Amino acid sequence: MADNLYSIDTSALLHAWRRAYRPKNFPNFWRQMDKLILDGRAVMSIEVYNEIQKKDDDVSMWCKERKGKLVVDLDEPCQQEVRRILAAHPRLMDTKKGRNAADPFAIALASTGDKKIVLTQESVGPTKITGVCDHEKIEWLHLADFIEAEKWSF
Repeated sequence: MADNLYSIDTSALLHAWRRAYRPKNFPNFWRQMDKLILDGRAVMSIEVYNEIQKKDDDVSMWCKERKGKLVVDLDEPCQQEVRRILAAHPRLMDTKKGRNAADPFAIALASTGDKKIVLTQESVGPTKITGVCDHEKIEWLHLADFIEAEKWSF
């Protein structure tokens, strides 16, 4: 859909880059992603960006090169939404293992301001992005469904 806006989760980007749509084999996927980013239709929270930057690899470099258009800083409404989401869904983040720290930010970004669809590749479950989005009535898509919604073909 030409008017969909997306909040990108770490899992979607890593899955696309490393497993499903490797740049070497699917360059058109990445050109289409660039167009969405340039058009302001695909963004990620600064927390998702920081999570990706923990590894100095091709994915983090790709994000760095697009940071100005791709990354959204936290504003007060988004921070309040993160607090509300975590209060309602405390198991969303794995504080013991330090995992999923960016998940509430991807969801909050989707639910504040211009409503966005969360682009994730996480499994479906009540304590996952997918389950929290379902509970909060926030739309989410896995990569294959996203490609279909955008009417892309390769």
